[in-house]
Amino acid sequence: MFKSVYEPYAHALRLPGAAKFSGAGFLARIPLAMIGLAILLFISNTTGSYAFAGFIQASFTLTAALAAVASSRMSDRYGQRIVLIVLPTIFAITLFAFVYSVSNDFSRVWQTVLAVIAGASFPSFGSFVRTRWAFLTNKNERLLHSAFAWESILDELMFTIGPLVAVALAFGVSFASPILVGAVITLVGALLLASLGETSPPPFTRSEHKSEGSALRFVGMSSTIIVALGVGALFGTFEVAVVAFMQEAGTPQLAGLTLALWAASSMVGGLVYGSRHVSAPLSRQLVYTTLALTIVVMPLALITSPPLLIMVATLSGFAIAPTLICTFSLTQRLVPPKLLTEGLTWTNSGMAAGFALGAFLSGVLIDRFGTAYAFGFGSLGAALALAATLLAQPRWNRAIATRGYALDWTVPVSLNQEPIPGPAPGAFLHERDVE
Repeated sequence: MFKSVYEPYAHALRLPGAAKFSGAGFLARIPLAMIGLAILLFISNTTGSYAFAGFIQASFTLTAALAAVASSRMSDRYGQRIVLIVLPTIFAITLFAFVYSVSNDFSRVWQTVLAVIAGASFPSFGSFVRTRWAFLTNKNERLLHSAFAWESILDELMFTIGPLVAVALAFGVSFASPILVGAVITLVGALLLASLGETSPPPFTRSEHKSEGSALRFVGMSSTIIVALGVGALFGTFEVAVVAFMQEAGTPQLAGLTLALWAASSMVGGLVYGSRHVSAPLSRQLVYTTLALTIVVMPLALITSPPLLIMVATLSGFAIAPTLICTFSLTQRLVPPKLLTEGLTWTNSGMAAGFALGAFLSGVLIDRFGTAYAFGFGSLGAALALAATLLAQPRWNRAIATRGYALDWTVPVSLNQEPIPGPAPGAFLHERDVE
């Protein structure tokens, strides 16, 4: 039984150069799970303001999410090597300048500008690696499925160990150290990946094709984005509130453990959910997952002790990956294949916007009222996702029923959730998507 689980991944990793570029890509994107939290710890402990810390973290995260699309297009047009050399170099230099500006009390405008530049220069390493897998497997669907699943597991692992490393460095060395270490790790991983040119797909010029308009014009897409916005708000709020709660409780080192267990339980939830054949329509599955997520995060505002917060965080994590799987799978059904990348980008951008909003507003709420109000705001984000799902369910069912192309996909579309903290599940297909 165990062999049947790991053998597909081992078969994919035995392809020439696969283990090398997968390992280099994993190394390069580990700091993604460190730097957002590291910025939050650094700013809040340097300035004493969670509002400004949340604002800087949100600026970095949102900019990275939006710029990732541009860097991916650049790699398609000019090749991965030049992008993997130039952007990570700018990223590392900018983060060092950011730490210097905060340590020497530069203007907050300059600190914000440097955080934005750092976010804009962080490439979408997950997309780069997945593109290499597609090139290397030569459209072998079975191998590609295993390869994408493997990268999603690495994404989950990244968000499990990243917070632990960030907190250990922050409180064991200095609050600036996880940012600087993350910058160096990213640059080293990127240069290693750039050196593996034999597995990099050649650049190409996009051929002109008949436009089908924007993905936003398709029925149900706006509701899917609202669901992603609510879930993203929960993500952004949770990270800031956990750090503040643990610091107020006198146990700041437990913040990393809490976030790691949150991601780890999400990984388990995603693996279990993804391995099951669920006959219910996808829209109804999303109702169940958002309802479960809303219920399990509601007690967060009432928690008064670190052990209880760790327990509730671990429990709530199990509902995250299934919710994301359903959300991005719905996006896959609602838009035609030619617009799938745009559709997934819109949904991911909705999550990034929610994360930025949650990180900033939770910081303001913590400074003025306390962590309970921040956790309460995160619960409202989950409730927003549930409400949008309940209202959109009939439209989603009608839209999917009338679009035969939504069921033509045979390979799950794996989406890297960079730079949103949390899991990166792929979309999946079931035999029944509508009632």
